[in-house]
Amino acid sequence: MYHLFLYLHIVCAVIWVGGAVYAQLLALRVARSPDPSELPHLARHVEFIGARVFMPAALLLFVSGIAMTLQAWAFGQPWIAVSVALWVLSAVVGAVYLGPRVKQAAELFEAEGPTSQAGRELIDRLFVVSRLELIGFAVIVALMTFKPGA
Repeated sequence: MYHLFLYLHIVCAVIWVGGAVYAQLLALRVARSPDPSELPHLARHVEFIGARVFMPAALLLFVSGIAMTLQAWAFGQPWIAVSVALWVLSAVVGAVYLGPRVKQAAELFEAEGPTSQAGRELIDRLFVVSRLELIGFAVIVALMTFKPGA
Protein backbone atom coordinates (compact mmCIF):
# COMPACT_ATOMS: atom_id res chain seq x y z
CA MET A 1 0.00 0.00 0.00
CA TYR A 2 2.85 2.37 0.77
CA HIS A 3 4.01 2.38 -2.86
CA LEU A 4 0.49 3.02 -4.10
CA PHE A 5 0.23 6.02 -1.77
CA LEU A 6 3.70 7.18 -2.84
CA TYR A 7 2.68 6.99 -6.49
CA LEU A 8 -0.52 8.96 -5.81
CA HIS A 9 1.46 11.49 -3.76
CA ILE A 10 3.99 12.05 -6.54
CA VAL A 11 1.36 12.30 -9.30
CA CYS A 12 -0.61 14.84 -7.27
CA ALA A 13 2.56 16.83 -6.54
CA VAL A 14 3.38 16.92 -10.24
CA ILE A 15 -0.13 18.16 -11.04
CA TRP A 16 -0.21 20.75 -8.26
CA VAL A 17 3.36 22.07 -8.41
CA GLY A 18 3.78 21.64 -12.16
CA GLY A 19 0.44 23.30 -12.77
CA ALA A 20 1.41 26.23 -10.57
CA VAL A 21 4.70 26.68 -12.43
CA TYR A 22 2.92 26.45 -15.78
CA ALA A 23 0.29 28.99 -14.67
CA GLN A 24 3.04 31.42 -13.64
CA LEU A 25 4.88 31.06 -16.93
CA LEU A 26 1.65 31.50 -18.87
CA ALA A 27 0.76 34.52 -16.73
CA LEU A 28 4.11 36.15 -17.54
CA ARG A 29 3.50 35.62 -21.24
CA VAL A 30 -0.11 36.82 -21.12
CA ALA A 31 0.81 39.90 -19.06
CA ARG A 32 3.15 40.98 -21.87
CA SER A 33 0.65 40.31 -24.63
CA PRO A 34 -0.57 43.23 -26.73
CA ASP A 35 -4.06 41.61 -26.71
CA PRO A 36 -5.87 42.93 -23.61
CA SER A 37 -8.46 40.14 -23.76
CA GLU A 38 -5.91 37.44 -22.90
CA LEU A 39 -5.60 38.34 -19.20
CA PRO A 40 -9.35 38.09 -18.47
CA HIS A 41 -9.44 34.72 -20.23
CA LEU A 42 -6.47 33.55 -18.18
CA ALA A 43 -8.20 34.60 -14.96
CA ARG A 44 -11.28 32.53 -15.80
CA HIS A 45 -9.20 29.50 -16.79
CA VAL A 46 -7.09 29.69 -13.62
CA GLU A 47 -10.22 29.95 -11.51
CA PHE A 48 -11.74 26.90 -13.23
CA ILE A 49 -8.59 24.75 -13.10
CA GLY A 50 -7.74 25.82 -9.56
CA ALA A 51 -11.07 24.62 -8.20
CA ARG A 52 -11.38 21.49 -10.31
CA VAL A 53 -7.79 20.30 -10.67
CA PHE A 54 -5.37 21.95 -8.22
CA MET A 55 -7.58 21.73 -5.14
CA PRO A 56 -8.44 18.02 -5.56
CA ALA A 57 -4.79 17.23 -6.36
CA ALA A 58 -3.64 19.11 -3.25
CA LEU A 59 -6.15 17.25 -1.08
CA LEU A 60 -5.18 13.84 -2.49
CA LEU A 61 -1.53 14.77 -2.05
CA PHE A 62 -2.15 15.54 1.62
CA VAL A 63 -4.21 12.41 2.27
CA SER A 64 -1.65 10.16 0.58
CA GLY A 65 1.12 11.87 2.54
CA ILE A 66 -0.71 11.19 5.79
CA ALA A 67 -1.19 7.55 4.78
CA MET A 68 2.53 7.15 4.01
CA THR A 69 3.54 8.86 7.23
CA LEU A 70 1.30 6.56 9.27
CA GLN A 71 2.87 3.55 7.55
CA ALA A 72 6.55 4.40 7.51
CA TRP A 73 7.41 7.76 9.06
CA ALA A 74 6.50 10.01 11.99
CA PHE A 75 4.81 13.41 12.02
CA GLY A 76 7.42 14.67 14.50
CA GLN A 77 10.22 14.47 11.96
CA PRO A 78 11.18 18.04 11.02
CA TRP A 79 11.01 17.49 7.24
CA ILE A 80 7.45 16.19 7.57
CA ALA A 81 6.34 18.82 10.09
CA VAL A 82 7.68 21.71 7.98
CA SER A 83 6.18 20.22 4.81
CA VAL A 84 2.77 19.85 6.46
CA ALA A 85 2.95 23.42 7.79
CA LEU A 86 3.82 24.77 4.33
CA TRP A 87 1.05 22.69 2.74
CA VAL A 88 -1.49 24.04 5.26
CA LEU A 89 -0.28 27.60 4.64
CA SER A 90 -0.63 27.09 0.88
CA ALA A 91 -4.08 25.55 1.25
CA VAL A 92 -5.27 28.43 3.42
CA VAL A 93 -3.81 31.06 1.08
CA GLY A 94 -5.40 29.31 -1.89
CA ALA A 95 -8.82 28.91 -0.30
CA VAL A 96 -9.02 32.23 1.53
CA TYR A 97 -7.13 34.58 -0.78
CA LEU A 98 -6.20 33.25 -4.22
CA GLY A 99 -9.40 31.43 -5.15
CA PRO A 100 -11.83 34.19 -4.22
CA ARG A 101 -9.60 36.94 -5.65
CA VAL A 102 -9.16 35.19 -9.00
CA LYS A 103 -12.94 34.96 -9.23
CA GLN A 104 -13.20 38.64 -8.25
CA ALA A 105 -10.68 39.61 -10.95
CA ALA A 106 -12.59 37.63 -13.56
CA GLU A 107 -15.80 39.39 -12.52
CA LEU A 108 -14.06 42.80 -12.73
CA PHE A 109 -12.97 42.01 -16.27
CA GLU A 110 -16.50 40.92 -17.18
CA ALA A 111 -18.01 44.09 -15.72
CA GLU A 112 -15.39 46.63 -16.82
CA GLY A 113 -13.95 45.01 -19.92
CA PRO A 114 -10.56 43.47 -20.69
CA THR A 115 -8.66 46.69 -19.99
CA SER A 116 -10.01 46.99 -16.42
CA GLN A 117 -7.26 48.64 -14.38
CA ALA A 118 -8.68 47.26 -11.12
CA GLY A 119 -8.76 43.75 -12.62
CA ARG A 120 -5.17 44.02 -13.83
CA GLU A 121 -3.92 45.33 -10.48
CA LEU A 122 -5.66 42.50 -8.64
CA ILE A 123 -4.21 39.91 -11.03
CA ASP A 124 -0.74 41.39 -10.53
CA ARG A 125 -1.09 41.00 -6.73
CA LEU A 126 -2.33 37.44 -7.18
CA PHE A 127 0.67 36.57 -9.31
CA VAL A 128 3.04 37.93 -6.65
CA VAL A 129 1.36 35.81 -3.96
CA SER A 130 1.43 32.79 -6.28
CA ARG A 131 5.14 33.28 -6.93
CA LEU A 132 5.79 33.36 -3.20
CA GLU A 133 3.76 30.18 -2.90
CA LEU A 134 6.06 28.57 -5.49
CA ILE A 135 8.97 29.17 -3.13
CA GLY A 136 7.09 27.17 -0.50
CA PHE A 137 6.50 24.42 -3.06
CA ALA A 138 10.22 24.33 -3.86
CA VAL A 139 11.01 23.96 -0.15
CA ILE A 140 8.48 21.13 0.20
CA VAL A 141 9.89 19.31 -2.84
CA ALA A 142 13.42 19.66 -1.42
CA LEU A 143 12.30 18.38 1.98
CA MET A 144 10.51 15.41 0.39
CA THR A 145 13.55 14.63 -1.75
CA PHE A 146 16.34 14.96 0.81
CA LYS A 147 14.41 14.11 4.01
CA PRO A 148 16.86 15.93 6.32
CA GLY A 149 17.20 14.20 9.65
CA ALA A 150 15.54 10.99 8.49
